[in-house]
Amino acid sequence: MGQPQSKPRFLQPGDHIYCEREGGLYDHHGIYVGDDMVIHLQGKAKKLEPLPECRKCKDKRVQNGEIAKVCIDCFLRGEKPRIYDYGVPLNEFRFRKRGTCCPHHSKPPHVVISAATYFLEGASFGHYDMFNNNCENFAVYCKTGCADGYQIVGFLEKGSLATAAVAASLGGPPGIVLCAASMAIYGTSKVVTGLNRHN
Repeated sequence: MGQPQSKPRFLQPGDHIYCEREGGLYDHHGIYVGDDMVIHLQGKAKKLEPLPECRKCKDKRVQNGEIAKVCIDCFLRGEKPRIYDYGVPLNEFRFRKRGTCCPHHSKPPHVVISAATYFLEGASFGHYDMFNNNCENFAVYCKTGCADGYQIVGFLEKGSLATAAVAASLGGPPGIVLCAASMAIYGTSKVVTGLNRHN
């Protein structure tokens, strides 16, 4: 199964949205806060770049370190917006594309928007890190209070499956141990990042 099968709907304030980047190589995530604006975590390189000129959001945009509030057009860069699903049953979640949904339930929209705004106004979410503190972690944290992220887990799963296939083709042991080890290392690093966020 790939993308969610739910009916298309209009964006609502408090939605966690995402879109493709680099031709589908990865997805970028943010929180839609209404008034055609999105709050998102961006990488260090983006923090140093001035935001591009945009008539739509030039008076409403805010950039505070690695957290930015921009119009939805600047966020999407011509890509289609997708809505991240919450409260997905585990038996369905395990078959869905990683980084598109979460088994945890979302907080109410006004709480989600308050959380995103809190970080925009100066509270530290920590520096961007592709593995431990990325845009998906930020959006999921605003929605649930847990900085889980599944897109990177999907990359790790694919890499571990590829390693397992190579090992099997060479007559070696299955790569299940490698898969478990990589997931354990990722899980441990996420715990450390979470502790740092609360200190």
